[in-house]
Amino acid sequence: MRVILAAVIVAAGVGMLASSGVSAAPANGAAIANASAQTSTVQSVMGGCGRFRHRTPRGFCAPN
Repeated sequence: MRVILAAVIVAAGVGMLASSGVSAAPANGAAIANASAQTSTVQSVMGGCGRFRHRTPRGFCAPN
């Protein structure tokens, strides 16, 4: 009984994997091109350390 149950579970898993590739959407280069043209809401900060901090000569963030 365990062997039959294991075989059913394996067959169902293989069936799920085989059918998932069929329904996958193809990559669209136009969507990627449009995404790069949009403006970002992320604001750059000096050195990437944040407010009231700066980079040390070794590259770490230190308070001002």
